[in-house]
Amino acid sequence: MIYNNKDTMIIKGPFSYSGNKYRIWNKYLKPVLSHYNKVHEPFVGSGVCMYNSNFGGTSIDIDPDVVALHNALNDLSLVDNVIECYNSYFNNSTDMKESFLSLRADFNKSYNIGGCTNSSNVHMLYVLIQLSFNSLLRFGPNGYNVPYGAKEFDINRIQQHVDIVSNKDINVSLGSYSDLDLSKIDKDSDVIYFDPPYVASKFQYGGWNKTDEIGLLNYIDKLDSKGYKFILSNTFSHRGINNNELIKWSKGYNSKLIKMSYNAWASRVSSVEREDSTVEVIVTNIESSFSDLPNAHAPASIVNNLF
Repeated sequence: MIYNNKDTMIIKGPFSYSGNKYRIWNKYLKPVLSHYNKVHEPFVGSGVCMYNSNFGGTSIDIDPDVVALHNALNDLSLVDNVIECYNSYFNNSTDMKESFLSLRADFNKSYNIGGCTNSSNVHMLYVLIQLSFNSLLRFGPNGYNVPYGAKEFDINRIQQHVDIVSNKDINVSLGSYSDLDLSKIDKDSDVIYFDPPYVASKFQYGGWNKTDEIGLLNYIDKLDSKGYKFILSNTFSHRGINNNELIKWSKGYNSKLIKMSYNAWASRVSSVEREDSTVEVIVTNIESSFSDLPNAHAPASIVNNLF
């Protein structure tokens, strides 16, 4: 188990999550978001932007396991429960993999009885995620199904976020992006950050399709008309798949090209290749923001080559 200096730890969210936005936050979003009091995430995932915000945020997710992991941080006994869980399975273990599988089996018994992650087993899931392959959060019909990943366990990552929740106004609830409580969002001092599943992607998370994409874009238009500030990160193109709806819609807003590399995971998975042709963007209605980034719709932009 790792014990780090909490004062020097970077904030990456309390658990790893596919599509974690720490790198895009650190490279592009931080200078803009730091000017706002709260950051609200309708697709919260690991909540990187919300936890790094000045005063928190009200966020939402359709995944009950994600919501349970976030809400568990309100329990001041969580860290003790996690440490006790880790010690009971791994402290005197001579076979870490077998101990991991034993913990996974016990968690799944509880998970399948209750039908979800809850206050009685969420501490077990925190341990499993950190020690699993690529720290994945993934479930099958019989429960959590990620194999052992031979990783160190970092208790301070959890303690750090328990401390953040106790000092910031953070709320995470279960629901769709359109269920976000707008009454808790200040139009002048807050911003809404959207990081939805990508239509232009090799992977289709949660069955997200073009109909879902159009519905989201229409919803953001309504927010804009009501005076809410938003930032959306997405892809115009990925491996030859274009998101034409997004490309056309984004012309009405401040759209910027960004360049990210997500090859750390790909380098460990033989079926995933480098994605150098991906066109990633930030779209926002904050006109003065991201002035140092190239305009996605400028005449010489790479976007013009997608049609």
